[in-house]
Amino acid sequence: MITSDKNPKIQRVRALIERSKERKKQAAFVIEGVRLMEETLLSSWKTDLILISDNLSTRGMSLVDQFREKDAAVEEIPLAMMQKLADTETPQGILAVVNQPSPQIPQTMDFVLICDGIRDPGNLGTLLRTADAANVQAVFLTAGTTDPFAPKVVRSGMGAHFHIPIFKMEGEEIKTILTNQQTPLKVYAASADANQSLWETDLKQPSAILVGNEAFGPTQAGKSLADQGISIPMPGKSESLNAAIAASILLFEVVRQRQKK
Repeated sequence: MITSDKNPKIQRVRALIERSKERKKQAAFVIEGVRLMEETLLSSWKTDLILISDNLSTRGMSLVDQFREKDAAVEEIPLAMMQKLADTETPQGILAVVNQPSPQIPQTMDFVLICDGIRDPGNLGTLLRTADAANVQAVFLTAGTTDPFAPKVVRSGMGAHFHIPIFKMEGEEIKTILTNQQTPLKVYAASADANQSLWETDLKQPSAILVGNEAFGPTQAGKSLADQGISIPMPGKSESLNAAIAASILLFEVVRQRQKK
């Protein structure tokens, strides 16, 4: 059992939890909880270190046995140490370091999400989870967006990280990728001020949905990317929607239109 905070393995986990630069340097991140461990097991992503405490459930211990068969290192730590490391108030007794493979741009794309300047980790995680549910083929993040592999983003994503390629790059790079598709994608930016309504927009064509910053909307990079602004009709008194909620409406309108007979 590891009992010291100064143990190199504990220091590594803490660095990956706390510092985006460390996650980028190691191409690794930390997951927490049984559900995400199950998602990792189903994926091809490698887990090289697992920390467990004595409150881990039988379901969790069964997972640990499966990871041991894949040569993952498993270390036990005191519950008090797990509580210090964990992002949740009542940790489930398991967290792990996952190595992040380099994402591959799909050869053909006709439905992607662009997160532009999203700063709130919970919002970004929910956006990724929603994109996964809508069967988006890739998610692009502009430079001002928060780290997609931060603990709160990963937890809110509920496994989406293992299902969708995620790319963080400059707006010009994103534009080049989208325009170089066999059929270029048209970028629709969510904007409360846009004259064109979502309900009047043909989204059956190859489309990229851009959702901007929670408070200020699309950044300058996002505006440069956009081909068309679209608004979500809101007959009520509220003037705006949460970024994740707006994205859900937009993404599933694409799904609805493409499934409509």
